[in-house]
Amino acid sequence: MMKIFSEHTKKTIVYPINIRFPMERANSIQIIHTCRALAQCGVKVYLLVRRSCSLSDKQILAFYGITPHNNLIIKRLWVINYDGHPFIWNKSYYVCVLIYITYLLFIKKVDCFFLRDLALARVLIPFKNLFNFKLFYESHIVSYLMAQRQHLLFPATEPANSKKVSRIKQRESYIFNHSDIVITITRRLKEKIKEIFIIPDEKIQVIADGVDTESFKPDKNVKREGIIYIGQVYPWKGVDTLIEAMKYINTTLKVIGGIPFEDDLERLKNKARQIGIADKISFLGFIKPKDVASHLKTAKISVIPLPDNVMARDYTSPLKLFESMSSGTAVVASDLPSIREIISDGVNGLLYPPADPIALAEAVNKLDSDDALLNKITANALKDATQYSWKNRADRIIKLINLVCE
Repeated sequence: MMKIFSEHTKKTIVYPINIRFPMERANSIQIIHTCRALAQCGVKVYLLVRRSCSLSDKQILAFYGITPHNNLIIKRLWVINYDGHPFIWNKSYYVCVLIYITYLLFIKKVDCFFLRDLALARVLIPFKNLFNFKLFYESHIVSYLMAQRQHLLFPATEPANSKKVSRIKQRESYIFNHSDIVITITRRLKEKIKEIFIIPDEKIQVIADGVDTESFKPDKNVKREGIIYIGQVYPWKGVDTLIEAMKYINTTLKVIGGIPFEDDLERLKNKARQIGIADKISFLGFIKPKDVASHLKTAKISVIPLPDNVMARDYTSPLKLFESMSSGTAVVASDLPSIREIISDGVNGLLYPPADPIALAEAVNKLDSDDALLNKITANALKDATQYSWKNRADRIIKLINLVCE
């Protein structure tokens, strides 16, 4: 593959992210694929994560279905893993990451920091001019609004008090105004940030999530049947609506997702039993990201049943949406602004009113029984998916780095 940078102009990005690694959640999948694509395009990437296992880098990357690259350096930092006390391992991570960042700034030439962490961004911004680096902040939410409304997504939590909300908003304002570039994954989120924090349009760039188009390429020799859901199974993800819709759907459902140490998957199994449709649903639980493609390629329809909540409406850019499109699996999704940025109803997918199980069932049954419509939608989606490859995402980030580093 042609390199975007020569050896003399290779850029260096440092990407610190406070997560255990590997991890089953979508954010780790997005992060590692973005970093791997940047490395493939000629950028030197230092990914700084928490050390949480004894696996080698090769084994960790295999969990995600990708291979090592000389330009991708995964630095797993020692933290104090004290069960039940996230404050301790959080603080120990920040101490370790700041020590390592200091080493990099004095020993290496760092062109850019790529951040998703408000606290770390707040610490690093004052040093931009001293060490001559740029700072990209990738925002997936408006944090102070989420703090206010987190109880609506997670009923066991309480909304943050007014002092905390004000503190988070001030920090966000500082970071959005002092970062060189702010990246969002939806246009809705960009417009909210512009409106609330008075940020110039050109400073905020929308770069959606992506997909490994090669791994998810359709297999024409495989027979497709049934519908599939892939992702987390928290109540705010809307899988309960899909379970209810199965009373009216004429085919079977495969549910992939759910974390073993959480009880959401068992809640859904109980729901399916209570309404008498357990025999139509296979709950497979969590599978490794590298194995997702093989399941998608055998499904006829992929459902994204998000309800109308603050997270889904404005912020989400689901990996499973792009993976479904790329694998030739027809998409039925909730009609939400964030989803409409990617899906046009009747063109590359079908949309239905959120939280309406009967409307969801009608959309699924329509696609399942109309081969002409199914073929049209999958062909258009497959064509559209090419623009959302991880390489295209990396290319757009690199163009921004070149622009601000001139």
